Amino acid sequence: MGITIPRRHASVVAGSFGPLAVHRHDVVAEGASYTSFTLELADWISVAAITDSGEFVLVRQYRHGVDAVTIETAGGIVDPGEEPAAAALRELVEETGYAAASIEPLGWVHPNPALQPNRCHLYLARGARLIGEPEGDEHESTEAVVMTAGEVMAAMQDGRISHALTVVALLRALPLAAVPPR
Repeated sequence: MGITIPRRHASVVAGSFGPLAVHRHDVVAEGASYTSFTLELADWISVAAITDSGEFVLVRQYRHGVDAVTIETAGGIVDPGEEPAAAALRELVEETGYAAASIEPLGWVHPNPALQPNRCHLYLARGARLIGEPEGDEHESTEAVVMTAGEVMAAMQDGRISHALTVVALLRALPLAAVPPR
């Protein structure tokens, strides 16, 4: 027995709110119809950065969704016309004040395929070095956090690092952190 794939019969933009749009879909499945909603968002990036000494450069910042300060990989929106790798390098500098000597793709994931069609591109940035203060926009207040691989693993286990996209990026980066660049 196979899965029945619902079909969108009609779709409209129900509302636009800054960087996201809400779409309403009229859906038909097995003769029944219903309404579903999705969120349109640009693609994102998440970049696990490591220094030449093998320490991870993360960012501490306030997040409205959880109304708390989190520790995450640098990340953000891929601007229109921007390549994801360029966005990763830009976000790393903006959020941490660190620049990287090189960047390697770690693939991509769907952040939430139940509601969103966008992707999050994951990167490992090598040779991270401090070049200045974070330069986030007027809505961001960030600071760099430097942790060893062991500290990163412990923070993911005890919940200090809880952002799902950060966890995925770090889990993909950790095995490569001690391996020389390709």
